Amino acid sequence: MRVAIELQPCCWARGGIGTYTWELARRLRDRDGLEFCGNLFNFCGRNDNSAALEGIDMPIRVDRMMPYGLYRRIWNWLPIPYQSLFPGKADLSVFFNFIVPPHVSGYVMTTIYDLTCFRCPETMESENLKHLRKGIAYSARRSDRILTISGFSKREIVEAFDVPEERVSIVPCAPSLPEEPADFQTCKEKFRIQRPYLSYVGTIEPRKNLERLLLAFELLKREHHVPHQLVLAGGKGWRDEGIYRTAAGLSCARDVVFTGYVTGAEKSALYRNADAFVFPSLYEGFGIPPLEAMHHGCPVVCADAASLPEVVGDAAELVDPLEVEDIARGIWRVLSDSGHAAGLVERGHRQAKRFTWDASAEKLTQICKDVLCDTL
Repeated sequence: MRVAIELQPCCWARGGIGTYTWELARRLRDRDGLEFCGNLFNFCGRNDNSAALEGIDMPIRVDRMMPYGLYRRIWNWLPIPYQSLFPGKADLSVFFNFIVPPHVSGYVMTTIYDLTCFRCPETMESENLKHLRKGIAYSARRSDRILTISGFSKREIVEAFDVPEERVSIVPCAPSLPEEPADFQTCKEKFRIQRPYLSYVGTIEPRKNLERLLLAFELLKREHHVPHQLVLAGGKGWRDEGIYRTAAGLSCARDVVFTGYVTGAEKSALYRNADAFVFPSLYEGFGIPPLEAMHHGCPVVCADAASLPEVVGDAAELVDPLEVEDIARGIWRVLSDSGHAAGLVERGHRQAKRFTWDASAEKLTQICKDVLCDTL
């Protein structure tokens, strides 16, 4: 039984979906009658994807006839079945970017990480929002099994699309960083870090609730005179103008650092040397950064919202993400109570170890086997 894995997300800028796809794909191995292969668009073979696909040990079927972006724009009108774009037959096709292309024969699984497009539509570009809403609804109906990343997301999917619970399976994320961090002195110079600091890692976008974090940081400066900088590490996202405007208007604006994109090694260094990691996001299907911070021994202050309490367990200081004062309170508790911070670090190490990519790949393999055995 052949299982075709969509590898396209591996070849984009390695964000959450690309990381999830790559970490799982490179751990999948043929066994118990399953044979894994990858599907990839590479127009005229002009892209060198060797670095993006490093470590993925399965045959890769490549379509060289059209760019993937063009395929997505015309796939509703293209009379060519998806499978005919790739050599050989697949019994099961697994998609990792929310949407199942039309005209896919055989058994299908798709991954729906969260319902941001329904729960937080104001954080998305209008065309992408329309595309996702329509595509996810279709994909939920078309899929023989839906994959997701947390119990929270599973409950939302079951409720939103009225699908049976048994059709939705959880394959969780895990920390995904190199063990060897970048040289911290080099990072300090590159990112202008001059004092103790609080860190955040993630896209700079409204859903991450950074405007309230910035106001909480100013409150800490005013009421507790903390000496810290606030280091916000991550690339620019959609509708981020308000975040930068809020930062510029703070009385402590000089202590706010936007790093832009950081490498995995740089993230590791920033996690390891922060006095606290703060993640006040309003909505997450999982939320990998808090686990990564725990993995590297940094105490975590985290929003008590969406999937985050499920992910961090008792190993984070939970705060109300809608209350600036509560975000500031949580940060101050970690900074001012060394015993509490040490307890968070100890529990954080244990919590991070509960999630591994090896276990998730094992679970995905079993789900593929179950789908094929149940339907053949």
